[in-house]
Parts: sequence; structure tokens; C-alpha cells
Amino acid sequence: MENVTMKRAEDSIAGNKRALEALRKLIIYPFLYGHISQKLGLKWPRGLLLYGPPGTGKTSLVEAVVLESGAHLTAISTSSMHRAHVGESEKFLRESFAEAYSYGSSGKPSVIFIDEIDAICPRRDNRKEHESRIVGQLLTLMDGSKISSKSLPHVVVVASTNRVDAIDPALRRPGRFDTEIEVSVPTPDERRMILELYSRNLKIDQKVDLQVIAQSCNGYVGADLEALCREAARLAYRRASNRAITGEVVSLKMEDWEDAKSEVGPSITRGVTKEYSKVSWDEIGGLKDLKKKLQQAVEWPIKHPHAFARLGISPLRGVLLHGPPGCSKTSLAKAAANAAQASFFSLSGAELYSKYVGEGEALLRRTFLKARLAAPSILFFDEADAIAPKRGSHDGNSSGNVTIGERLLSTLLTEMDGLELATGIIVLAATNRPHAIDAALLRPGRFDLVLYVPPPDIDGRCEILRIHTRRMNLGADVDLTQIADKTDLFTGADLQGLCREAGMAALREDITADTVHDRHFQTALDSLRPSLTRSMIEEYSQLKLHDRA
Repeated sequence: MENVTMKRAEDSIAGNKRALEALRKLIIYPFLYGHISQKLGLKWPRGLLLYGPPGTGKTSLVEAVVLESGAHLTAISTSSMHRAHVGESEKFLRESFAEAYSYGSSGKPSVIFIDEIDAICPRRDNRKEHESRIVGQLLTLMDGSKISSKSLPHVVVVASTNRVDAIDPALRRPGRFDTEIEVSVPTPDERRMILELYSRNLKIDQKVDLQVIAQSCNGYVGADLEALCREAARLAYRRASNRAITGEVVSLKMEDWEDAKSEVGPSITRGVTKEYSKVSWDEIGGLKDLKKKLQQAVEWPIKHPHAFARLGISPLRGVLLHGPPGCSKTSLAKAAANAAQASFFSLSGAELYSKYVGEGEALLRRTFLKARLAAPSILFFDEADAIAPKRGSHDGNSSGNVTIGERLLSTLLTEMDGLELATGIIVLAATNRPHAIDAALLRPGRFDLVLYVPPPDIDGRCEILRIHTRRMNLGADVDLTQIADKTDLFTGADLQGLCREAGMAALREDITADTVHDRHFQTALDSLRPSLTRSMIEEYSQLKLHDRA
């Protein structure tokens, strides 16, 4: 075969070595080593199914190997299959296979590629009649290709899908699609290779480290990385045009890549993740010991995985934050995700509780699936007591809410450490009622780390006041330490409201005011009351779980 090494597939694609090798074995190897198989009486596989998320390069892989082997490609798509009249779709299938066999007879391999096969050959249960006819026709044609492997030309069938479970099961057996290969989300090293591939014609500044960029692109697939390179180049040329630079090749700087990342996000997380405010550790006052424990639990496994592997340590699967309302539990989860540069997914009880049976559990499973694909990821459950309530806490009453809560809890337990192992996912949860959560979640192996988030002490309150007044022009008479001493029982949210109210008091006094004085804080203190009381703190102290570190 003269054209086998005419152009290597690696010249046009990067990563996905397993899928690339499987395609070469299917298309190229039988043509090169067919005489050996005939002597041994062996038959080569004739079908391969590629499955994985959109944009991972399934179609590009097939095109690259076809180009490398010099094979003829017969493409079948959803748009070409759906015809208006009865029998036209089946006729098109037969003509496509006949075309592939006519080219295969010329002495070169012939590839039939079916894109989005789940839309062409869905499950025949409760489906339309014409879809069942198409499935039956494809089964007949694929079985016909094995009648006499000695006399028939070398024709293989490759299909791709994003929804492998939606395909009719009759296709998923040896003899039809003999092999199923997952084309998954690229690893950091594969992301670097893809970035190098798509930026090879661009001039990149020497200070740009593509490995660092690849490390920060969690969940990006090949199509996302191509769009990222395109957007970075566009931003670089726009920056050059603003400076009236002409006649020279523009180099891409690190700032161009960072700005491009803010415009091009991972497509896998679209429709699942929500935009949330970026929170850093410095924006959370006090709680130094607790922040250190969270950093070790969340950041270290993501930033130093080789250290954990070297010592044989398994990362934590879950962290539960519990304490009074307004004490920065949600902000701590956001800061941990931001510092770890992990994909952040957030779910609440309101999203999971649905009047339709099974919809909440399906959303929970989909979110875990997306989180696994975009790993490393952080899944945050706010008000976890609503999502995972104690089973049997309603004396056996089978009301709708109790039933939904128990089903959600079972799904959550299965996803965290059951049959669907949550690899690369850290589950963070926050609650004001830790003893309302089912005990099955509160054991090591699920929520390995349980941390109590207390109200801020005087040093924490002073630090919180400094954070929320750093953009204010404070008068010389303002003593934040003295204000912190007067705000006993105030939570972080209360202190933020106090600073806002002091600013409003200054504006009410004079709309042109540009300085906040001590009297404005005193006015705010007189009008506000803390969210907590002594009895509430004593109650939370009694409910406090033993912290596990």
C-alpha cells in the first residue's frame, strides 16, 4: 500500500492515541497483513463505534486516518438520511454501501462513516416505524459485509455518537460494531499537544507557557482549544491595531490567552454550571485554621496529585461545612474552587425537587457526569439537609417530599462512592442543620472532612470590617477595632450590611459626601441587630459535630 504513510494523522490531530490506534488497526492493518489472516483463517473486525462528548475529535480522527491510509470515505449524516418519502432512506443506505464496495474493489480500503448514529439508528422501543426500518436495513447491510471475507473487498463501518446508550442494542455486538472506543476529554498533556497543534502557525511570545495554559483549561475539549487559539489571536491583533502597529507579525502574549479564556469556556459545562462571583481567600475574614484545612483538602489533591500518588494517599471525596447562617460557608466553597482552578458546579434543593418522578435524580446524575468529564471539579450542595434528609424521619409517612428526598439521597450515595465512582470530584456541602442529614453521608469515605464554621471572633470581625471598607474613604475618627468590639454576635453577612448601612447614612446626611465617619457607623449600629443570639449559639454548639481532619 503506497499511501499508508503519505501523511501521518498526528499532523492534523493531537491526543486520543487509543482511538487513533484502534482506527489504524481497523482500516490499515487488514490491508497490510491480510495475507497472514487468510493463512490462519482469521477474520478482521469490520465495525468500530466512537463515543464521547461533543468536540472531542471523533470525526477528525476518522478523517485523519482515512487521509493517512489513502482510503475512500463514504460519509452518512443525519441530514442525508432523513428523506421525505417512504423507502428513500433505506435506498440511500444501500447506495452508500454499494459505493463503498465499488471503491473497495479497486484495491484500497473503503470506509463508511456514520456520524451521529444515535439520531439515525435509535432504539426501536416505542419509535417511529421508519426509524425501525432504517435500523433493520443497516443491520442487514452490516451482516452482508461478512458473508465471504475472502471475496469481498475490505470495507469497514465506523460510527460516532455523543449518546452511546441511545443506539439500538442490536448494533452493539461483535460482528457489527466489534469495538467501542471512548474519545474522552483530553488530559493536561493532551491539551498542551492540541494547543501546540493549533498555534503552530502563530507567533507566540517567549514568556507564554502552553503547559501552564493547558493545566488551567479543565474540561476543554479539542474544539474548545481550537476556539481558544483563534480568540487569543483575534485579541492579539486587536491589541496591535489599537496601538497602530502595522507591518509586523503580532505575537500572542499571556494576557491574550487569559482574556481569551474569559471568552471561551469549556463547552461541556454549558447549561450546567452557573456564573458565580470569583472569591479569593483574602476576601474572607478570619477563620485561618479552617481555611488552611480547606486548602489542604481541596487544593493539594488538585495542584499536587503526584505527591498524593507517591505516598499512596487517596484524596478526600467530600467536605461538609456546618454552622450558623451568614458565616461564609458558601464563600469558603467558592474560594476553594477559585484557588484550586477547578470546575465549579452548584446545586440546591430547589433545582432538584421536581413534580416529575425521576427528574431530580436525572439532573443529579447528569451533573456528576459533567463534573467527571470536566475534572478536576468541585460539586457544591447548598443547604445539604434538604437534598439528603434523614431516612425515616417522618415516621414512615410516604409523602411526596419524603420519597423524593430519599431517592435523591440514594442517588447521591451511589454517585459518591457506589457503582459510579466520582473520580476527580470533590463534593462540598453546606448546612445549618447537620443533624438533619442522613448518617450514611456523614461517615469517612463520603464526607471525610466535617468542619464547623463558627461566628467570627473579635479579630475575625475586625478583618471582615477591613475587607468591606477597603474601597471606602474612612474618616480619621473611625476605629475598626472598636467597632468590632461592639459587634458581638454579628455574622460576616451582618458586618457587610453594617458597612453598607454606614455608607448609606453618610449619603443621607450629604449626597455629595465622599467620607464615612464614626458617627455614620454608630447610626448603623443603632439601626441594626445581629442575626444570632446567645441561645442560638448555644444551640449550634450543642448540635456541633466533631470535626474530622
